[in-house]
Amino acid sequence: MVGLGLIFAWLLVAVERSIIPTLITISESRVAAIANEAIIQAVNSHIDSLLEDKKLLDFHLGSEGQLLYVQTNTADLNRIQSECLALLQEAINDLEGFEIRIPFGQALGSSIFASMGPKIRVAMFPYGYVSVQVLDSFEVTGINQIKYDLCLHVVYTLQVVIPLISSKTHVSIDIPLATVLIPGKVPDTYLTIPYDSR
Repeated sequence: MVGLGLIFAWLLVAVERSIIPTLITISESRVAAIANEAIIQAVNSHIDSLLEDKKLLDFHLGSEGQLLYVQTNTADLNRIQSECLALLQEAINDLEGFEIRIPFGQALGSSIFASMGPKIRVAMFPYGYVSVQVLDSFEVTGINQIKYDLCLHVVYTLQVVIPLISSKTHVSIDIPLATVLIPGKVPDTYLTIPYDSR
């Protein structure tokens, strides 16, 4: 009788050890997808108020009206960053717990029997924090033409709490704010010399 009890206990421990990594992987991917959707929806629904009465870029012209350079408006960009941080943290805080059902075969990590067996119900409670940073980048797109991009770089850390298990996942996303094409003076002659690698 004691031997049967030990075997049963050993089986429980073995099953639990094989199930936990799968549960964590599935929960992290589900929570990341849900958080991504919440963040994009929050930004899209508030983008007008985030950009209202704010000047992202200052354009400096020469004496003949030609564009000399573009300067970022740091004060307004900092305001956008601060407001966006509060908005997205609220969106993450509003994430509710949810439940998933995982077939026993999938929980065991089996490829052949992934859809087989009774479904295990797992309740998950996501919570975490967000960081927001305004990033800019330059890209040459033609003869003396530069594309200038401004975006919000959002990084969020989510703690997924499954009963008796917890794990952290880090996700990042870039949300475009503005794109500007900066033209330069086109030269009278443009010459390309083919490169011979021999």
